[in-house]
Amino acid sequence: MKFLVDANLPPSLCLWLRDRGHEAEHLADLNLLTATDTEVWNRGRLYGLIVVSKDVDFCDRAMVLGAPPKVIHVAVGNCSNERLFQILADAWNRIETFLLTGSLISIGQEKIDVFP
Repeated sequence: MKFLVDANLPPSLCLWLRDRGHEAEHLADLNLLTATDTEVWNRGRLYGLIVVSKDVDFCDRAMVLGAPPKVIHVAVGNCSNERLFQILADAWNRIETFLLTGSLISIGQEKIDVFP
């Protein structure tokens, strides 16, 4: 899987994803930190990427427009990177499975929601 990590998440998330066998780029790596949501959305759609963001706007777009791109909405609030990676690690097998059938996944501190 190929991921595009939004500016509101740490660049180290790309390393975390790569350690799990995926391709991942952060907006900072692409000099796109000032890109609009539409530009990020279109890049994800054009290149078949999964957009990973805390921004609820991507969640809203995915609900209205559907895939592509697929979206992982990281709805964990303010937490340390360590806690973020723990939440993802605890749910990652389920997230990977959900990405096969769902176009929007919202992961919170206690639950995961999947939308077609």
